[in-house]
Amino acid sequence: MKTLELISNGVKNSNNPPILFIHGMWHGAWCWEPYFLPYFKEMGYKAYALSLSNHANSPKKKSFNLLRINDYVNDIKQAVETLGEPPILVGHSMGGYITQKYLENNKMPGAVLMASVPPFGIWNGTINTLKSLPLSFLKANLTLNLKHIINTPKKYKQVLCSNNIDDLSIEKYVKKIDTESYFAYIDMLGFNLVKAEKIDTPLYIIGAENDHALSVNSIKKTAAKYNTDCKIFNNMGHLMMLEPNYKVVANAIDKWIKTI
Repeated sequence: MKTLELISNGVKNSNNPPILFIHGMWHGAWCWEPYFLPYFKEMGYKAYALSLSNHANSPKKKSFNLLRINDYVNDIKQAVETLGEPPILVGHSMGGYITQKYLENNKMPGAVLMASVPPFGIWNGTINTLKSLPLSFLKANLTLNLKHIINTPKKYKQVLCSNNIDDLSIEKYVKKIDTESYFAYIDMLGFNLVKAEKIDTPLYIIGAENDHALSVNSIKKTAAKYNTDCKIFNNMGHLMMLEPNYKVVANAIDKWIKTI
């Protein structure tokens, strides 16, 4: 089995549980590097960021579009086994969906669903994208290349960012993105939905007020599905870990972890 990219924040010993960050569509472990990994180091956590198969510096498991959600679930399984102790999972967007699928058969100390695709699928995000970028959405589906949805700084900002993230940073992020598996996207539309009733792990469900990819309403519906509350952060976009005010989110996660 080829080794997946797993970036550590360098903490060796901690009284806190370790944290495993799991990115969303198009991204990699790199999206946790600027802010979350070093900040959780300051707070005394051993934290790791995973790049899913074919993303960033992880090996290519198969042709990108042939990857399925279960392939990504196996990536989480491999990463957890590498850590040697059960971590708190923090899954963003598609990473939150994959986290839920992993938790169907694995109980963990806790999991954070950050601007996560709901257990009932990605229809909300699909409709939002179709409305805001119809031509890019059409091209992505005709070519089976989902990168067309966010492959320019303008589109990346429109879908994923608030106005708080500066244009130079956005240009840098766009250069790092990968495409995304079309089959994994289809799985999230309905071919491999989450069996929420099987999940017995404490969940912290959070979203962003100005998220143009996954609406606040979808986050609230996710929380309702799990019979719990959610926390919505004001003046933030979808990429909460890359917002200038990321500490508000990180501190809330830290506070929640200390309650479980």
